[in-house]
Amino acid sequence: MTKHVDMNSDTDKLSPDEKKMLKQEIKKAWSEFPLDMKKFIMEAKKEKLKALYMIQGWAKENGHETILDLISRKIAHKEAHIQDMEKDLNQ
Repeated sequence: MTKHVDMNSDTDKLSPDEKKMLKQEIKKAWSEFPLDMKKFIMEAKKEKLKALYMIQGWAKENGHETILDLISRKIAHKEAHIQDMEKDLNQ
């Protein structure tokens, strides 16, 4: 029997508009972040990308076409974003 994991908690989560606003504010302040913090964030994004690759492989092996299509697009977007971040760090 598969146990269902509830991904929602009782915490006060951000609304979609608040998430968008937070992203915008972080992008604005990015140049002010210390280098070690930028590197840590980039490494965390690379780890998340690894998890997406794992999900992609699982979806491919188990015939989940919708997941495969959506996650493949998300991976392409994340890879481009990481490349941009690496260019910024190497300047």
